[in-house]
Amino acid sequence: MKWMSGSLATAALMVGGASVATAQDGFFKAPVVVAQPGIIRSFSEGASTESNARFVTAIPLSIDRTTLVGIIQWTPFADNGAGGKANAPAFVYGPVVNLLDEKYWSFDIDGLFAYGPAATGKSDYTHKFLVEGDFFLKLGKMMNAKSQWNDLSAFAMLAYVVSGLPDGVESRDRMVLLSGLSLPLAPWKK
Repeated sequence: MKWMSGSLATAALMVGGASVATAQDGFFKAPVVVAQPGIIRSFSEGASTESNARFVTAIPLSIDRTTLVGIIQWTPFADNGAGGKANAPAFVYGPVVNLLDEKYWSFDIDGLFAYGPAATGKSDYTHKFLVEGDFFLKLGKMMNAKSQWNDLSAFAMLAYVVSGLPDGVESRDRMVLLSGLSLPLAPWKK
């Protein structure tokens, strides 16, 4: 039940932040809302590949090539190993810096904070810090799509959890690969 109230509060903050951002033309630029269905794969030994549902609110900043993101994600069909589902949502937030932006692809680096299910049974949720490299293949631009679909992309993101895991966790067990499609939802272009 804690995760539900936390997720609702997070969604309200993301929508509220997006509303404030659209009302201003200063530090925050107009937000973009994106659905990112895909898969997630941990590099841990014996880990399985799971479906991953992500919704991203990205607010470009007046700082060149920098965006602030708020993400809600969960693995809707993940098994917790005890016959139940491990599908509690996680909230991820922080800055994203675009390093390379070419016509058909781009690469970003992120320093993100995550509030999500704990790796151990000590707590339901925990805070983590992770660094991430994001590669986007701009499918919409490659197909010369018009309107909203011009921003359609395929993505691959490699994340490394820096802190928030129990002591003694090996480096490869801290890495996660996310991949899928980035589908623009709002603002809708005509």
